[in-house]
Amino acid sequence: MKAGRSTSRTLIIRGLALLVVSGCTVTISAQTLSVTRVNDMNFGSMFPGVPKEIDKASADAIEFQITGTAGAEITLDFTLPEYMSAGLYNMQVLFYQTACAIDTNATPDQANPPFDDLNPWQTLTYRLGSTGMTVWLGCKAIPRLKQQSGGYTGDVVLTVDYTGN
Repeated sequence: MKAGRSTSRTLIIRGLALLVVSGCTVTISAQTLSVTRVNDMNFGSMFPGVPKEIDKASADAIEFQITGTAGAEITLDFTLPEYMSAGLYNMQVLFYQTACAIDTNATPDQANPPFDDLNPWQTLTYRLGSTGMTVWLGCKAIPRLKQQSGGYTGDVVLTVDYTGN
């Protein structure tokens, strides 16, 4: 890429009981973006026919840390699954329009983030704080009455770009 163009990094996180993926860094000119998965979403044990929600303020929510040029504007775009799979079996997952929260403070507060109830289905545009940005994402798993047992996984894709502003 040429200097002056936006940088982009896609981090694919496998599963909502997530497979381990290491952090990613991309450097273009003097701008660096780093996206690190800090916490995996963890539903724990579930029962057929009993939905289970992981709130974005829960210790079981997905957590990302994004670092880069302090004060720079970035966009966040999620590609979210509608189902998790275990072999040939699927389980519906639902990401609410209020399932995301962001904190740009040096000491992030998951219980009371300054940017709360954000829609992960839309592009989110915010400025990085002095130490970056922390992002939390929750969702709800909806097993059927005769849901097969197994370790269900799905893909959550986070694309982070500098806007140039």
